[in-house]
Amino acid sequence: MSRPTKLLSSAHAKRPVRPRFFGLMKVSTGFLAAALLVQGITAGQLLSNEGSRQLHHATGPIVTVAMVLQIIAALLVWRAGRGSARYLAASALLMVLISIQFVVGGSGNLAVHVPLGVALFGASAVLAAQVWSPRPAD
Repeated sequence: MSRPTKLLSSAHAKRPVRPRFFGLMKVSTGFLAAALLVQGITAGQLLSNEGSRQLHHATGPIVTVAMVLQIIAALLVWRAGRGSARYLAASALLMVLISIQFVVGGSGNLAVHVPLGVALFGASAVLAAQVWSPRPAD
């Protein structure tokens, strides 16, 4: 005699399976995007108030902390969670670009620093959108 087969509902069958530590990945991408947004806001304040330079410099370490958390989360999702390496590759590229951003900003080259800052925020927003989307990466 055969056993009856329990059918899963179509909504349950299509639910994406997220790798371990994916919650940390969500938090870290949101934190990084928010940190880069704050950097952009403080940079915009430099246009009207020279005293904002200290605030812009003071929020730089927050971006560093956010980037380190992002790399750790991407590594955990990839290695321990057996998730996609796509997030790690994107996070590593962001880390390299943020490092370049710090060097360029310290040298005072605004012609590169400002557009790179805008690109960094855009890239972090795209990464956050991918991480927060209901469909997992391949």
